[in-house]
Amino acid sequence: MVSEDTREPLLTGAFTEQASNLILIGGTGTGKTHIVIALGMELIITHKRVRFFNAVDLINQLISEQQKQQTGKLIRASLRVNCLVVNEQGYIPFPKSGGALLFHLISKLYEKTSNRR
Repeated sequence: MVSEDTREPLLTGAFTEQASNLILIGGTGTGKTHIVIALGMELIITHKRVRFFNAVDLINQLISEQQKQQTGKLIRASLRVNCLVVNEQGYIPFPKSGGALLFHLISKLYEKTSNRR
């Protein structure tokens, strides 16, 4: 059960202004994807910029950038959004190097958002 205090920042998108992270954890079929899609749509309606990635697809894009020596392109694009959703993390294994690239992306996003507080 989600309390009213928790629900309000989610429904209004205030968590993006506060540079907060949102992590949904639960078993298969519990509605996590449905919730993040609904939250993303609400943010879009309020003119926020949202990007939605499947974790493996995101990692594959990061690896592809690195192989093409275009590292940082996706990071720069991600820094311009209000909300980056990474879905299905942990369901499909990915290479260790991909995990390092994902960690680097998340670190860069954290550096940017932690400075806004």
